[in-house]
Amino acid sequence: MESGEGVVAIDRSEGAALLGLAAALGVAALVAGRAYRPAPPPRVERPPEAALISVHVTGEVLWPGLYVLKAGSRLQDAIFAAHGPTLIADLRKVNLAAPLRDGDRVVVPRLAQPPYPFEQARRSAHPPPARPRAPGPTPAGGVAGAGEPAEMVNVNTATAAELERLPGVGSVLARRIVEHREAKGLFRRLEDLQEVRGIGPKLFRRLEPYLRLE
Repeated sequence: MESGEGVVAIDRSEGAALLGLAAALGVAALVAGRAYRPAPPPRVERPPEAALISVHVTGEVLWPGLYVLKAGSRLQDAIFAAHGPTLIADLRKVNLAAPLRDGDRVVVPRLAQPPYPFEQARRSAHPPPARPRAPGPTPAGGVAGAGEPAEMVNVNTATAAELERLPGVGSVLARRIVEHREAKGLFRRLEDLQEVRGIGPKLFRRLEPYLRLE
């Protein structure tokens, strides 16, 4: 009888040991599975697209027009986008570091006196007609025609008061010429003066002998 009870006791202890071993193996497998779990793929974050602005570039640039630039661009970037300034552009009158906003209009002015006499050559080929003078004393007597300007008027630098001395130009029209010049830049040709409201071909022909650009 005693030997039978000993065998039962041994079988029970072996079963408990086997259960403990199985539990230990299960825990080890769980820990090992967590330790060797593959890492998730890295997240690739795309940088946000840069905002864009549209700028109108005109005046003394090679290719005037509408250009799309990155937000935060400067005035110099707009000039370079228009393929750079012309030979008679006056960059001293603009701030190349000025920041641009969407819808801005960039006007590059021209030199008051071009580096080469292209206007003088044009005037030599097409000299203006003689100034009309009203009847009366000759210039030697110190009297000129009524309403005639004493000298040529530079339409790119003249004040409104100086423009009023031109024949057929009153205070309203003189102010329009100055406002047009400030809004759209200096006149590139004398013929561009006809873009001012109130100056048609007839009045322009009357004014042309008294006008100059430099």
